[in-house]
Amino acid sequence: YFDAWGAVSVLSGGSSSRLFTEVREKRGLCYSVYATLHSLKHAARVLCYAGSTVERAQETLDVMRQEIDRLKDGIGDDELARCKARAKSSLIMQQESSSARAASLVGDWYHLRRVTTLEELHRRIDGLSVRGILDHLREFPVRNTTILTLGPAPLEVRS
Repeated sequence: YFDAWGAVSVLSGGSSSRLFTEVREKRGLCYSVYATLHSLKHAARVLCYAGSTVERAQETLDVMRQEIDRLKDGIGDDELARCKARAKSSLIMQQESSSARAASLVGDWYHLRRVTTLEELHRRIDGLSVRGILDHLREFPVRNTTILTLGPAPLEVRS
């Protein structure tokens, strides 16, 4: 799970993430762009979103797919460091919200049948590595992709 989360975090974890940088900052294709991991016990999916204009929708889709594909080519040490820092700061912020903490406890119980301690979470975050994330991406490549667009005309899904 943590390697999958790390990959999605590099792709979409904050203003220095790949989607934010390429889709929003460099190209100005949309205001909001993100990816999020949804996991079950034996399956997971990544949901990506961008709100763009009709005129820029095709380019937005193309750039998002390029960034998703580019993940398997490598992750920088700086990206990993930001990912870890973001995870640790999220843990701190989560402690301030009873609903976020409750959701975390429920998720732990669902997936593990036990509650994960903060120390264990810190060890797992510290244990994230570029190699581990890339190994995960090789073992679980992007497949079974569903693309949904809303607009007056269909977009072309390019390989």
